[in-house]
Amino acid sequence: MRETKGYSQSYMAKKLNITQQAYSTIEKTPENMSLRKLNDIAELMQVELITLLGIENEYVQNNFNQQGGSAATKLVNYYNVEEKDSLYERLIIQLQEEVNFLKTHIQNKK
Repeated sequence: MRETKGYSQSYMAKKLNITQQAYSTIEKTPENMSLRKLNDIAELMQVELITLLGIENEYVQNNFNQQGGSAATKLVNYYNVEEKDSLYERLIIQLQEEVNFLKTHIQNKK
């Protein structure tokens, strides 16, 4: 998706305030990324978070050119049921971990 938009890893890293190497690691092992960072990437890419998770089968990419015109490209991702189930399971685990962390943090503040 990044390449489709014409963004380099360096561009993404600069916008995310991380090094290019750190961004490269995100692309190589996205399962280790926090939801917060994933959300930041979704905002930068101008797509919904669910699109980056691969759960949504299609999304529309808006392309703007310098002459003021625009075009939209519909991109379709094909995932089989097992891949979707795995993505959902990983998302649920990540969310459970974040909820537990926040609960612990709140308890420690009391």
